[in-house]
Amino acid sequence: MKCPAGEIKGVEYREEFVAVADAVRLKVMIFKQTAAQGKAPVIFVAGWISAFSGWIPVIRELAAERDVYYLETREKYSAVIDPNVSLTDEDFSIFQSAKDIVKICEHFKINTPATIACGSSLGATSLLEALKNSRLKAGGAFLVGPNSEFVAPRSLLWILSLPAGLYHPLKYFLVWYLRRFRVDAEKEPQQMQRYIDALNTVEPQRLKHSARSVILEKYQVWNDLDTIRVPVAVAYAPTDKLHDLDNIFEIARRLPCGKLIPCPSNLYMHSEELISDINAFERDIHI
Repeated sequence: MKCPAGEIKGVEYREEFVAVADAVRLKVMIFKQTAAQGKAPVIFVAGWISAFSGWIPVIRELAAERDVYYLETREKYSAVIDPNVSLTDEDFSIFQSAKDIVKICEHFKINTPATIACGSSLGATSLLEALKNSRLKAGGAFLVGPNSEFVAPRSLLWILSLPAGLYHPLKYFLVWYLRRFRVDAEKEPQQMQRYIDALNTVEPQRLKHSARSVILEKYQVWNDLDTIRVPVAVAYAPTDKLHDLDNIFEIARRLPCGKLIPCPSNLYMHSEELISDINAFERDIHI
């Protein structure tokens, strides 16, 4: 099978669809070392509207030296969901995503302290939820911009009540909103393009379920954060407008073994340069 990240020397690539429920199978992209490298495997869970293409620089560098399992969550187009089953907002909640992550790790026998959990944004928050009370037994986690909560401006809440079929016309508004209020498109045009690419690949009904579950149900990450006893690195960039920096700092503060990792930009956190920070974290926690 052709690797979507391009050929990586010493790496075998395959895809597997893993059943996490009777009606749901999730896509896992597996980058397997052909010879042992002595580095911890990584379970990687990207953000809400993240496309794999936006993470290729990071995944290529990670996979060059360790096994990587890249999980695409339920709201992505790649999820295989029985069309005869009616799913609810709850089926796309962060709590459900956390359960899915644990099942995936158990399936691949990487739900162990020898594994590092990596993710960004909503994926990072789902990993935190999975790590609570040791359900996910990773030896540590490196998280980029985890969300503590998901709050939409009152002026935008009406979008959540619209039929999913209207998503495609609305994506132009969402691109304008990101460009105007959330992303420094002038300084980081590549990052803005990644968000545009991601918006062009989401599945409207699933995205609507996911958005309603976190916004209308007023999800917050704070409960049981103190039960996460493994080291957690929380990467952030002062220029990142998509995530609340005060809440990111508070997440790191409340984690028993939390550590802040400052980065120069959002683009940096999606580039191969981030690997030096992940490797330093791995050395520090002695996996």
